[in-house]
Amino acid sequence: MKPMHSTLAASVMALVALCAPLQSAFAQTAAELAGSWSLVSLSVAKSGSDVELLGPHPQGQLIFGNDGRYVLIVLSSDLPKLASGNRELGTAQENAALARGNVAHFGTYSVDAAEHVIVFHIQKSTFPNWDADVQRRPFTLAGDRLTYITPGAFGYGSSKVVWQRIK
Repeated sequence: MKPMHSTLAASVMALVALCAPLQSAFAQTAAELAGSWSLVSLSVAKSGSDVELLGPHPQGQLIFGNDGRYVLIVLSSDLPKLASGNRELGTAQENAALARGNVAHFGTYSVDAAEHVIVFHIQKSTFPNWDADVQRRPFTLAGDRLTYITPGAFGYGSSKVVWQRIK
């Protein structure tokens, strides 16, 4: 009887150990997201393949405050400098490249733990169509790696955004 007991106990412990990572990936709260995050990648599903919307190696930060506020900024790594040196005197081509090369927004956020969704209440954005929008983004959090999906980003397919916690 004792060998069966120890086998059962070992099986239960193994099952708990296997389920622990799954629980941490799904049962998330806003408090677990609080802090600063650095962009790892941003890709858009377009015509059946992933496209780097902001080019290779975009840079960005996402800050989730304990107060329920957030700020997000993502920039292309190759934004052009303005030939004039004056941001009010950019050429049409320079300004178009700047507009294509950034995404930023801020507002409040919450987490729907049951649905595994971050809810962004966007106050203002560099993409004005998102001003005053509420967006639900399915996410996973595995250790210090946050991944979420932005459905229908910018008129393309959905985008996959990956962040690494800054320590």
